[in-house]
Amino acid sequence: MRKIAILAISCLLGMTAQSQTLNVNVGNVTYAFPSSQTGDMVYENGNTLTICGKAFPISEITNMIVDQTEVNDNTVLVSYDNSIAKVVVAGNIAKYISADVKGGHVALVASPSLQQSVTYTLTGTSSNGSFYMSGEYACCVVLNGVSLNNPDSAAINIQNGKKIDIELATGTSNSLSDGLTSVTDDGSDTHKAVFYVEGHSSWSGSGSLNIKGNVRHGFFSDEYTQFESNLGSVTVEQAKSDGFHVNQYFQMQGGTLNITAVGDGIDVGAKKSDKENNGNLMLEGGNLTIVTSGDATRALKCDNDLIVSGGTIDAKTLGNPVYDSSEVDLSSCAAAKCDGKFMMTAGTLRLTSTGEGGKGLNATGEVEVSGGDLVVVTTGATYEYSSELDSKPHGVKSDANITLSGGNVLVCASADGGTAFKTSVNVFTNGATMMGIGGKATTGSASSTHNSKKYSNVKVTGGSTLSYDGVSFVIPEIYNNSSAKVIVSSAAM
Repeated sequence: MRKIAILAISCLLGMTAQSQTLNVNVGNVTYAFPSSQTGDMVYENGNTLTICGKAFPISEITNMIVDQTEVNDNTVLVSYDNSIAKVVVAGNIAKYISADVKGGHVALVASPSLQQSVTYTLTGTSSNGSFYMSGEYACCVVLNGVSLNNPDSAAINIQNGKKIDIELATGTSNSLSDGLTSVTDDGSDTHKAVFYVEGHSSWSGSGSLNIKGNVRHGFFSDEYTQFESNLGSVTVEQAKSDGFHVNQYFQMQGGTLNITAVGDGIDVGAKKSDKENNGNLMLEGGNLTIVTSGDATRALKCDNDLIVSGGTIDAKTLGNPVYDSSEVDLSSCAAAKCDGKFMMTAGTLRLTSTGEGGKGLNATGEVEVSGGDLVVVTTGATYEYSSELDSKPHGVKSDANITLSGGNVLVCASADGGTAFKTSVNVFTNGATMMGIGGKATTGSASSTHNSKKYSNVKVTGGSTLSYDGVSFVIPEIYNNSSAKVIVSSAAM
């Protein structure tokens, strides 16, 4: 103990030089104090050394080193090296951060007294590691070439409840995966996703992130998630449940997002309270590709409005319906499902459903297309739940009006009972360049602002060009119909 006290005094004397840093090491955690901030270091009762308000029990100090390493305020660096993780905490926030490191697993807890943003930077590789952080103030998490696999739970778990900026550092590749070696008493897993955020997150940075979900969701956010326009690429290589499960809303302004999932691709749930854009899925830019293969799954799913105003989206579901006769629960698949309006003003959206009874677009509210390029394809057979119940593979289905006032719209609904535009209300052909093909006919409303024409017994072959009345579309390769019902309309008609 006396030796450590003498060492502390020696360090204090050595701090007279500029640009020096006192590093207090407690196991694999280093608290780095710049010389300009240390002031008086208080050594009390032979048991405690206090620096910048951070009290260190002498018995826990591994060593103290003075060097010229520069440390930025409000930063925490976490570096992984196989089964070992090390943490460096900036001295100005040392008294607010509690750090626990066990092998490659790091848990950081920020005191409620910390009322300033902290940047947590993760780097390095661990096949048995994780990052956990909790606090009560906004923060930034930088993925700077980190690769984490947690064989027992989430790779990253942020329990904050505030705004979390997630940055993919320029020029870096990052990867996260999870596992399960223990379960709760009821036999279920205790974590929801590989990457979990309790709070709302904003993603930026031109790096890349690969997520592999071996247990449940790929990414889960308890509040809204935004992709900024400068985002690089995010890939959910696999997810046993949803690729992205987000509450409140999901907004994509840019970047590239690729999802392969057994559950839904992007699932947006509404919060119970009246939140901004509650339950909305907003696609405004970037490139989005989704393939889902599970039963009763949707590539795009939201509890309220689905809004497309830019970007290039290719959403596909390969799954089949689920029918529980005891509860009379009819759960069909759809490339896109919204319990609100569907609105499209710009961008390119391709929706494909190949399962039995699968819909291309299934909306509870109105469907409004005023711009962009929309292509919808269904190829599955009619799904027979019972002698009285079935689910037909319609192209665009709505419980309200379908209004096509602009853009280019091609819908190819399955020859087996599929209708291009299915609604019990009206299909308004109000100026879009539109072609609807199906096993059953679509009739445009007489109140439409532009005429439409219908054709029957048309042979439609994938890869060929079909033209009527100045309206021409290349038919998707996967679609064929030997006796199709066709409706066309355009601003010129």
